[in-house]
Amino acid sequence: MPANKDQHFVPKHYLRQFQIPGKEKQICAARIEPLKLIVPCGIEGQCQEDYFYREDGNLDDLLRESEKDLAPILLRVSEFGIFDRKDLTALQMLAVILHIRTRKNIEHQKLLPRRIADEVIRNAIATGELPPPEGGWKPEMMDFSGVAGGIMKASAIPCWLEMRTLECKVLRAYSGSFFITSDHPVVMLNQLFSAKDNFRSFVGFSRSGFQLLLPISPQFALFFYDPKIYKVGSRRERIVEISIDDVSIANSLQVQNAERCIYFHVPGLAPQIEELILKYSGLRKKSENHLREYPLSDDRHTLLHLKTPSVILPRTWTFCRYRRHRTVGINNRRNPAWTNLIDRLMRDMDENPSGGDIFDRLEKILGAKIKNYVAD
Repeated sequence: MPANKDQHFVPKHYLRQFQIPGKEKQICAARIEPLKLIVPCGIEGQCQEDYFYREDGNLDDLLRESEKDLAPILLRVSEFGIFDRKDLTALQMLAVILHIRTRKNIEHQKLLPRRIADEVIRNAIATGELPPPEGGWKPEMMDFSGVAGGIMKASAIPCWLEMRTLECKVLRAYSGSFFITSDHPVVMLNQLFSAKDNFRSFVGFSRSGFQLLLPISPQFALFFYDPKIYKVGSRRERIVEISIDDVSIANSLQVQNAERCIYFHVPGLAPQIEELILKYSGLRKKSENHLREYPLSDDRHTLLHLKTPSVILPRTWTFCRYRRHRTVGINNRRNPAWTNLIDRLMRDMDENPSGGDIFDRLEKILGAKIKNYVAD
């Protein structure tokens, strides 16, 4: 089945949670660089690109079907802030998909293979193995379009399963304050290891100290965190009201994390949004800066390392505190045994494409029933 031409990399059902009250299908936008307020604008034209997922309709259809399942759950949670265990499974998948499907993430994932391919082609031209193209070789001649499907296939399942070992709380903005969102709304960080070194970001989904923040409406945001490291509210408390200052910190992370635009729900807030961008846009990092080259000891080879993007807390927020007795996993993995099981699952899926669903495969690997643990 052919794909639709206009494909959204941030779904409309998500952006509608931030639409202008009483103005269906309209939202307020602010472009960050250069700063420009677009108030109001149509949701239909935001976060979309022609054939972003290629002209093959399979992935497009799969995303539309998942949105049909996730949209009503998101609508209910964004309105009331309440979820059950079944909802939590869907919210975990929503966070994963929203992270990996955006244009910013897809372009980031292209950096390393693009660099490697460029060096291979340049070397082949220099040694005579390939003829130089007319006008000379340029990296932009490589076609890396349509890789979103492969990236999502490789990332969605392991990231979703790693989310099973995170705790989740709904953050409620203090009266008079509000959350904003962006064209890359899933924010990842790691307070525990943020200052450890500059080589790694420690924001892999399996890492000890991992945190994920996702605004779902002007009033509510989802906060996933490592319960062995952090404490958020009381044990039985699902909704945690946070201060105006903590809301401001959360919004500063959207300014850092966005690719091009942030979104908000009331036109009259435009001066505050402009001030927010001017204050925190200096913390933004270009995607290219995450690809680094390190010389090796033989002086002939170099190591290429693609660092996972993270954000910087401009100051410490008060709603998320360290536990008195923190438990850090082996090799900094939050749950090494669970991560190892996920690795075995992904190898099995590669080697045996027709080997059954996720839960059947995991049970076969373990030799035990696990459906209740994974699916509840």
